[in-house]
Amino acid sequence: MRVFVSSTFRDLAEHREVLRLALESSGYQFRGMEHFAADDRAPLDVAVAAPANCDVYVLIIGDLYGSTPPGRVISYTELEYHRAQELELPTVVMVLADDAQINRLHVERDPAKRMRLDRFRSAVQRRHTVQRFQDTNEAAWKVLAALRMYETRIRENAEGGEQ
Repeated sequence: MRVFVSSTFRDLAEHREVLRLALESSGYQFRGMEHFAADDRAPLDVAVAAPANCDVYVLIIGDLYGSTPPGRVISYTELEYHRAQELELPTVVMVLADDAQINRLHVERDPAKRMRLDRFRSAVQRRHTVQRFQDTNEAAWKVLAALRMYETRIRENAEGGEQ
């Protein structure tokens, strides 16, 4: 199963790496911005095309909104999320817990971006059942648990259809 992981990078690089190792050691194929090669397409085009080649979309929301494409106000991460929803990909969402210990440099200080982050997080939480995480390991095992539950649901639906 190909799993696309979407998040900001600066604040969640360690989380992404731990999750990559957990996914790959559990038989999943990790996909994410780390796989973006040099390309003649614009970065936005590469980013929004990437989820289409995956089976499941994982969104990790920390405390930074992230970078935005030139001329846009919506972040790459949020644009990837919207694309995954257009594709109707099964979506797993992890949200940094309010009481998690984080580096102060990884807190959104730009008021406009803070507002967009809060709006994005709220919209996602209204649409999906999310899990909160405190640290890198907790995020990884919660994603693995969600993927296993998704696989079980698919298997049970397939078995139910055979009867």
